[in-house]
Amino acid sequence: MRLIEEEPFSNNEQEKENEKNSQSYSIGLGFPQPQKLVVGYALTSKKTQSFLQPKLESLARTKGILFVAIDQNRPLSDQGPFDVLLHKLFGKQWRQILEDYREKYPEVTVLDPPNAIQHVSNRQSMLQDVANLNLSDCHGKVGVPKQLVITQDPSSIPDAVTKAGLILPLVSKPLIVDGSAKSHQLSLAYDQLSLSKLDPPLVLQEFVNHGGVLFKVYIVGEAIKVVRRFSLPDINKYELLNNAGVFRFPRVSCAAASADDADLDPGVAELPPRPLLERLAKELRQRLGLQLFNIDIIREHGTRDHFYVIDINYFPGKLLNSFSGYGKMPEYEHIFTDFLLSLVEKKYKDSPAIKC
Repeated sequence: MRLIEEEPFSNNEQEKENEKNSQSYSIGLGFPQPQKLVVGYALTSKKTQSFLQPKLESLARTKGILFVAIDQNRPLSDQGPFDVLLHKLFGKQWRQILEDYREKYPEVTVLDPPNAIQHVSNRQSMLQDVANLNLSDCHGKVGVPKQLVITQDPSSIPDAVTKAGLILPLVSKPLIVDGSAKSHQLSLAYDQLSLSKLDPPLVLQEFVNHGGVLFKVYIVGEAIKVVRRFSLPDINKYELLNNAGVFRFPRVSCAAASADDADLDPGVAELPPRPLLERLAKELRQRLGLQLFNIDIIREHGTRDHFYVIDINYFPGKLLNSFSGYGKMPEYEHIFTDFLLSLVEKKYKDSPAIKC
C-alpha cells in the first residue's frame, strides 16, 4: 500500500484501490465475515510519521486492517469505501466535509465526530465536563484548577484576576487549540503587573504544585494507559516573591523526558488509582463523545488523592519533539489495532441478524 498524502493516486490507481476495498467482505455460513477492515486516514505529514509507524502497519496487516490515505484534493465521497475514517485536520471547511460525509455514509465510523473535537479545541469548554462531573470517591477526588477566560484588552487582566480571586502564579494558555505550535505555547506569570503583557484570547489557570510530575492518561476506546512525564517544578514562596514577569515555556509535558524510570519520591511517582481513572475515562468518553484522547492529570503536592485535570488533547500526536502522542504510548500498536477491530465487532452486534 502506498501512502498518498504526499503523492496522490492517479485515477486508475485509485479505481483499482477502491475495487480492492469493495471486496472486503464475503458471505460464509449466512453471516458477513470481514476479510479486511479499511481505515481511511486524513492526517498531516507530521501526524502520519509519528502515528502510522511501520510496526503499526505491519501488525495491522496481520489482523486484516488496511490503512488508506485520503486524498485531500479529491471529494471524500469519491474515495473508499471505508469502514473507519480516522482524522485530525483543522478548519471549518474540513469539519463541514466530515459532517456531510457522516450524513451520507452513517455506516462509516468517524473517529471522532467533528462537533465533539470542537468542544475540546476550546480551553473554555474543554475542562467544563470534568468540573461538572465533580468526581469524588474512596479512591480520590478529581477537579480542575481555578481558571479565568480573557478574550480581549490585556490591560484589563490584572483587575479581572483580582475580581476572580485567582492566586499567583498563573499559567497562561491560548484559548483555542488548533494543532499549531502556538496553540501549545504556555506562559507562567509571577506577578500582577506582568499580566497585562499577555496576549488574549487566553485562559489563565492557577498553578498547582505537583512535584514536577504529571500523568498522561491515554484513552483508546475502553483501553487506558498511564505514563509519567516530568513537568514544571514546584514554586515556593521565596521564588514567588523574588521573581517577576512572564516566562514562556513549551508544552508542559515537553519540559523533560519520561519520568517512568526516574528515582522519584514515592508520594510523587505513585500513579493515580486505576479505578478512579477508569471511572473518569468512562464518564468523559460519554460526556465528550470521544474515543481517542488523552488527559493530563497532576496530583496536588502534599496530598495522595487530590488530582487536577489540566488539559485534554484529542488524538494526541508528536509536536515539537514532544514525548506525548500515541506513537510513544506503550504497546500502542496492539491497543489501537484491537480497538479498530472492536468497532467492527460492535457494528455487527448492533446490526439486525441476517435471515436465510
